[in-house]
Amino acid sequence: MNPVLSNISSKRKPVDLFILGQFQDEKPSLQLASLEPEFAKTVKTAISKGRFTGKFGETLSAYDGSNREAAEVVLLGLGKKRSYKTLCFRKAAAKTIDLAKAAKAKSVRILLDSFCTGGVKAVDAAGIFAETKVLAQYDFSRYKSKAAKSDAPKREIIFEIMFEKASAARQAQKAVERSLTIAEGVSLARNFINEPGNILNPPRLVKEARDLAKRKKLSCQVLGEPELKRLRMGGILAVNQGSTSPASLIVLEHGKNYKNRGTVCLVGKGVTFDTGGISLKPSRDMEKMKYDMSGAAAVIASMGVIADLKIPLHVVGITPTVENMVAENPQRPGDIIRMFNGKTVEVLNTDAEGRLILGDALAYSEKFKPKAIIDLATLTGACVMTFGDKAVAVLGNDEKLISRVKKAGESVEERCWQLPLWPEYGELIKGHHSDLYNIGGPYGGTITAAMFLKEFVPENTPWVHLDIAGTAWSIGGRYDCPKGATGVGVRLLAELFTNWRK
Repeated sequence: MNPVLSNISSKRKPVDLFILGQFQDEKPSLQLASLEPEFAKTVKTAISKGRFTGKFGETLSAYDGSNREAAEVVLLGLGKKRSYKTLCFRKAAAKTIDLAKAAKAKSVRILLDSFCTGGVKAVDAAGIFAETKVLAQYDFSRYKSKAAKSDAPKREIIFEIMFEKASAARQAQKAVERSLTIAEGVSLARNFINEPGNILNPPRLVKEARDLAKRKKLSCQVLGEPELKRLRMGGILAVNQGSTSPASLIVLEHGKNYKNRGTVCLVGKGVTFDTGGISLKPSRDMEKMKYDMSGAAAVIASMGVIADLKIPLHVVGITPTVENMVAENPQRPGDIIRMFNGKTVEVLNTDAEGRLILGDALAYSEKFKPKAIIDLATLTGACVMTFGDKAVAVLGNDEKLISRVKKAGESVEERCWQLPLWPEYGELIKGHHSDLYNIGGPYGGTITAAMFLKEFVPENTPWVHLDIAGTAWSIGGRYDCPKGATGVGVRLLAELFTNWRK
């Protein structure tokens, strides 16, 4: 259910829970005394006695008949005002949802202005709250027998976002609608990634892409194995030759009538399960290899968001989809394959498969004469070792495009950190019996993987590579995501394309 938008001057009924924010070591807002005079006295006393300081996450509550707005009123600490940024508000928004659940409230009112300061505007905060509300309550439980047997619909908490000014409430409506569209896309990406490998294999991902294209009025073309063989996409075919499921290259298009403004290609790695092939992965955590198609999930879901937001740009989403298995006739270490652009690769490690399928897809993107290319992939364990789950590694050949991607990521808390693509790293992947090796040795793995991809980017085309290996999966859950897939990349791309012409 969408949040209800209101303002202080509008008529309203009492709710179950009323939540206000309080910055650390600051005086309570004048609105608190106006809206809840008795509670304001309690707050003043608690602050003077040091029982409440406003540290982030600290709470002070009152539950009695003297409250005007709700049966229970809660003051939530926001921390120091000078260090309060958008990420702080996102976490505070998630905290309000936790408070509502703990109180078993059916209706909640939030004075949004009390959560805002110079760096966090109320209108923007309304959209962030709506997005966080959806993402923090995301649940993937379709395979739990109790969930399957329960016919009773889940009762959603009604959240009312109250502004001090009526004009802000009116302006916030668009921000809320946009955020809910993006949250829907993130949730869809999470659903794709959380599906087990025995359910979501390459043919199923093709079906999901076709269904999305039909719903969102996107153009959809699927190249099956006959077409891949005819086009000599040796990377995709070699990786998938150990699987009993056929490989595909999925191409989604939005905004063909905007071609005159330039085309942007998105490329996403779609390995629906990665055993490592003959270079078998360790058994520990191998079950997480269903998330090796997180790049493809982000691209497919983002194409739906781009369509819903009516972005005035020609965007093409390209997702090679395979399984890296050891049945049938798997590729072997030492095999030499010829890629779509004619370059040959000696496969030193069959677990470095993502770059092979991305290489073919990147080279294929030349067909669309792109103005820019962005690829997303859970590409390297080295990225996880470097950044953990805190940052996306960004590499590329165009500093202006890299800067735009980083700015978009910073805006939506999908932060990126740039690594170099110095020519010296390219020496590490030069082949002996072939043009290239598919790995570059034990060090600098994230960089050498990107150097490999660079060999397949159309000449003179701005390109950015996002290694999302560490950020695609939440191991223990976080404020806006339970344990499992995060859907990383969807919010970043939506932000990037929303501001593409600016």
